[in-house]
Amino acid sequence: GVYAVNSRQRIVYWSPTAQQILGWKPDEVVGQHCYEVISGGDYEGQRFCRRNCPIVTAARKAKFVGNYDLLSHRKDGSPVWLNVSIILPPESGRNAISAVHVFRDVSERRRSEQLAQVTMETVARFSAGEGGQVETKPYPPPGPPLTQREVEVLRLLASGVPTEDIAITLGVSRST
Repeated sequence: GVYAVNSRQRIVYWSPTAQQILGWKPDEVVGQHCYEVISGGDYEGQRFCRRNCPIVTAARKAKFVGNYDLLSHRKDGSPVWLNVSIILPPESGRNAISAVHVFRDVSERRRSEQLAQVTMETVARFSAGEGGQVETKPYPPPGPPLTQREVEVLRLLASGVPTEDIAITLGVSRST
């Protein structure tokens, strides 16, 4: 998605893809403050988007600003992780575009990161045990073995291949 703001941080452009990702139509957001519409937070739940955006301010001071992730919410209230990059056009007047925000939905990647974190914490807890000893509780009997296709999907996921690309590679629908 793409949206552009003027020097007062009011949205002056909202792309069709921004509408598709976040649910708001252009006439609902154009003229609104970007920080009120996006109202993004960081990984620790702290408000990130705000008046006098620190990212745009840093970029204006010629400091390097890479892309960044923030937690926002769609119009329906559901959470969405966005990866955002900012483009700063040359300034040319009070109502000119001050910053263009290009973003994409990275919610699946963020969920994978959170799952990996929980898994690592769980493994660390089980492997530590008393006095550094590995716990020896009996495990439940294993379920049915994975099929060859399931193993193939897991290998692709583990190597970082996005779900859509896996579906294309395997010739199945994304939901499958």
